[in-house]
Amino acid sequence: MTDLKTLRLASLQLSPERLEGFITYQRTLLTELARAPATEWSGRYAFAHGRALAACQLDLQELGKLKAMVGDFCGRRSAAQQVKERLTSISDSPKDTQIAARAEKSLHKLDDMAQFAARHGAEALALLEAREPELLLLHRELAKQEGTGHLHPGS
Repeated sequence: MTDLKTLRLASLQLSPERLEGFITYQRTLLTELARAPATEWSGRYAFAHGRALAACQLDLQELGKLKAMVGDFCGRRSAAQQVKERLTSISDSPKDTQIAARAEKSLHKLDDMAQFAARHGAEALALLEAREPELLLLHRELAKQEGTGHLHPGS
């Protein structure tokens, strides 16, 4: 089994420029998907992807690695946000008290980004956290557009 240090060495090093390129890709993809007619999904998506790829100045390998890294970050942060929102709506009933206890345990695990930092680096985590609201919004909007079924709360 590969350890985190080896995975980190093989990972793409996130820089502010790469992150900006990835955000440009996502924004452009959303804009192009919204502009295109909803008739043929695959053609519409391919056209939008091509425009977004040209706009972001990233190669496909970089884009793929960034998509995985940012997707992991956004998935974790969205899940934590969902649990936090759920905790605000829990009543004092015995059943809700049990749910709250489980949610608190889950939240602690979800908020712990140590493994993410070990895999991708503390610098990458700091860059992503600095742009978290924007990244989460783009993540949710693209999930909605792509119809992948992994929509997060607030979408």
